[in-house]
Amino acid sequence: MEHTGFQHQALIYDGAEDYLAGAIPYLEAGLEVDQQMLVAVGPDQTALLRDQLGADADLIHFVDMREVGRNPASIIPLWAEFIEENAGLPVRGIGEPIWAARSAAALDECQRHEALLNTAFDRGSVWDLLCPYDAGTLGHDVLDQVAHSHPSILRGGRSEKSASFARDEDCFGGELASPAAPPETVAFDVTGLGEVRRRVTAAAERAGMDPTEVADLVTAVSELAANSVMHGGGSGTLRLWQENERLLAEVEDRGLIEEPLVGRIQPDVHQEGGRGLWLANQLCDLVQIRSGEAGTTVRLHLLAREAAFV
Repeated sequence: MEHTGFQHQALIYDGAEDYLAGAIPYLEAGLEVDQQMLVAVGPDQTALLRDQLGADADLIHFVDMREVGRNPASIIPLWAEFIEENAGLPVRGIGEPIWAARSAAALDECQRHEALLNTAFDRGSVWDLLCPYDAGTLGHDVLDQVAHSHPSILRGGRSEKSASFARDEDCFGGELASPAAPPETVAFDVTGLGEVRRRVTAAAERAGMDPTEVADLVTAVSELAANSVMHGGGSGTLRLWQENERLLAEVEDRGLIEEPLVGRIQPDVHQEGGRGLWLANQLCDLVQIRSGEAGTTVRLHLLAREAAFV
């Protein structure tokens, strides 16, 4: 029977042969019915698929996940745009946002992204998404999370329903890792927004960022701080510190975020709220949100441009 809605499946593979055995039949099934397909994977996986598909590869749109998915929060907008471009017709894609070189923070956010896919597309258009996971390079802690975010798992040529799929997982829950270095800390209210901008500018310049990077971070943090004043209890706390190649800026307030897709869906001109987080996701390499009854913390990561991965 023809399925309806969003079909979200993980592919657990070990090596190139296993990868192709799962991905090629999936793509060939789409080619047989002239489906539009988008493949967002790394360069090595793209080369494997193109070589195996031959001339048929030209019928599929490939993008480099290392670029379009550098910030995991950018991936849902990518799929939403792809679906919209195809006017609601059934489409399919392959998305591989998780690879071993990702930082621990980025891996955590990727796992939360995978869960949020189910929220974003559960009641939308008919489409299929296959998410490969490299069992040869990813740790057990990462692979153990796959069953929580995917209703079904393809492994060794067999597809099985996940026994631990959690459709309504709290993607803002948990705690952020403690700063690796003592942060510069500034409390602010409406009278201190100028000081927030000055502190962020100085920290970004000390980190060796170019003027565009400085301006991006100042804009992102300023939007979050203004949101704290307007919607987060009238005040907040800014923290700034460096970890290796990255500068981190964190804004904490007493507000509560209840919309799970905030920052991933572009707000319209009449919408109140959400613009700060959307903008932060456009300007920063990684955005982490933790929110609950005790308040909200948003952590922004900005890397040196030469850094290969986040």
